[in-house]
Amino acid sequence: MVYGKMALAASISLGVRVRVVKRGGSEKNHLIDKAIEVAGGDKSTQVEIVSELPVGSGLGSSAAVSAAIITAVRKYLDKPIEKDELFNLTFECEKLAHGNASGIDPAAVVYGGLIAYIKGQPFERLKVERSIRLLLVNTGKPTESSKEIVEMVAKNPEKNQIIDNIGNLTKKVKVNLQGESLKVLKDLLNENGLLLEKLGVVGEMAKKLSNKLRDMGASVKITGAGGVKTGSGMMVVMNPDLTQIKKLLDNQQISYFETEIGGKQ
Repeated sequence: MVYGKMALAASISLGVRVRVVKRGGSEKNHLIDKAIEVAGGDKSTQVEIVSELPVGSGLGSSAAVSAAIITAVRKYLDKPIEKDELFNLTFECEKLAHGNASGIDPAAVVYGGLIAYIKGQPFERLKVERSIRLLLVNTGKPTESSKEIVEMVAKNPEKNQIIDNIGNLTKKVKVNLQGESLKVLKDLLNENGLLLEKLGVVGEMAKKLSNKLRDMGASVKITGAGGVKTGSGMMVVMNPDLTQIKKLLDNQQISYFETEIGGKQ
């Protein structure tokens, strides 16, 4: 997204629940304060948050939390909110959380389904008739911020070619999501994952796990900005049969959850 290429994002089955309370509530931070403010709440407005999403792991948790808070506060104030307004207000919160935010996380959270997006252009909702089962595997929370990852990528002498290749692959993925061949889609996903590793945004622990899963026939790529020093965030794993892969992850006590894209939107 930073380099003006197309990105794809899909909503998943994990979510955030928020309740407005008169006293107590969760400890506030800048993002929570901003979400309450844009929703029309005041300094006395407090919220309780229960989130199933791991924070800072490339699953859009800040957008999900912001959208949930805004929706809850507006309901509390008896001021219904339409999706377009919710998107705009959530995007304002994302700018606080991530600076030069792209807008794709708020779009996926608010509108759901599968989104194709190029920064500065209208997003496109994609209809995928078949259901595609995936695993999201937790390789650990990254130590680096998204800004630090972007700065690190900028030093890679091959970055322009790699990013062009990733952009071209994303267009092919968009087309094949609506095609018949899951094998083609699986190969494209894996190629994208290898390019991200070459770009330098995947740490050694995540690479080691990725290689094991690829040896088992799976396709693997990280989500989000990645991370190098410690964890690399969440990783998408695709394979027609996920049974043996889940057994390996269970044996190594690596957390994951199953989700799907496509089917009924």
